[in-house]
Amino acid sequence: MTPENNTPSEEEFQPRPRDLVIGGIPWIARMSDKARAKADGSIGEYIYPCPVDRRVLAELGISAEEFLAMAVQVETDAALVDQVRKCRQSPSESVDA
Repeated sequence: MTPENNTPSEEEFQPRPRDLVIGGIPWIARMSDKARAKADGSIGEYIYPCPVDRRVLAELGISAEEFLAMAVQVETDAALVDQVRKCRQSPSESVDA
């Protein structure tokens, strides 16, 4: 890595490991790090939502935008897990137009 092709924020940001599980839910620790980094502009070369993020979000029944908002709003992993569980328990109902 050279200073010419990497900014300090790109060098500094690194999401948590892929195998870290919080609240019994795989991947959301890493995904929340990437969502927050996307929101604050420090995501660098990482992608949110990446294909794995999309698969996990589909399984959870949460959109990428909803998860990003949750990740930015909460202050702890426990609070994020609570929010994700609430969304899973009461999925939004679609209204046919």
